[in-house]
Amino acid sequence: MLSAARRVTPLARLAGGAERPAPAIDWTTPIDRSRQFICETLTPLAYTAVYEELAPHHRLRYNQLTGMVASELILLLETECLTATLDAVHDAADDDLRAAVGQFAADERRHADIWRRLSRLSEPGWYVDTDHVLCRPTPGLRGLARLLAARPLWWPVVFWVQLAQEERSIDISRRSLRLPADRLEPRYAAAYREHLRDEVRHVQIDCHLIERFYATRSLAVRRISAAIFRRLIGGVFLRPMRSTVRVAGVLAAEYPELAPLLPRIRRELAALADNDAYHRMMYSREGTPITFAWFDRFEEFRSLGRVLRAYDPPSRRSR
Repeated sequence: MLSAARRVTPLARLAGGAERPAPAIDWTTPIDRSRQFICETLTPLAYTAVYEELAPHHRLRYNQLTGMVASELILLLETECLTATLDAVHDAADDDLRAAVGQFAADERRHADIWRRLSRLSEPGWYVDTDHVLCRPTPGLRGLARLLAARPLWWPVVFWVQLAQEERSIDISRRSLRLPADRLEPRYAAAYREHLRDEVRHVQIDCHLIERFYATRSLAVRRISAAIFRRLIGGVFLRPMRSTVRVAGVLAAEYPELAPLLPRIRRELAALADNDAYHRMMYSREGTPITFAWFDRFEEFRSLGRVLRAYDPPSRRSR
């Protein structure tokens, strides 16, 4: 049986045809604060002991804040990283890939509008003149992301970041949409459904981009790319970020009775960097199977298991 890294949809089927209109989502009815915004098992605090001590209304609000962080992060990736990368590779692509990339970029512009409007509906007073309240990368990290995204043919690591994060976003959507309809806020459900419709195709395009602009590079370039990817995954995406700690602070500000727990919450969030269950939730062969299959294909990713605890390279799994 072919691995997921070999079962790539032909480019001719990935262009997507005419751009779809924006989905019909109710942006006028106030957000339903009695419902969750994201699947509970996707929230970092759910993997800590202190989470069991929170009251149901604390957990619900934490869930909503985490759903908003996910929305902000996806918007950030789509507006500041993905579109820049897609624009940069457009002229270097052949006709079939150019058509697929063009549709990809159009999809991302439509998605960005959805996530932006979802944030504003969730907390109208927070997003008057900004898209990023809870998820605010440091200027250094933001500058690095822009640099890499603007030069993907120099720094092909960006294609790996795209693949990993977009397949993870598929897992977020799928897991959240498995919630009973009366538990998931309907506008978040609509956003996840719309995102899911396109992201499956986008992941396939990411695979073509890796094949065209990464697999053909020298081993030295690939090793540098893999090393950068390990640093980004281990130091940014896997570790509970500043936004996760910020969410805990917002939660304690809204519920002052939680203030005594805040130092413990911060400690237990930091400890998730070494938590196997948390690692599997973030990236695994179950949640991100295509990404892991592509890791398997390239020897420079064999050491990725040092930071990505759920990743077992083929040599280890065959023992």
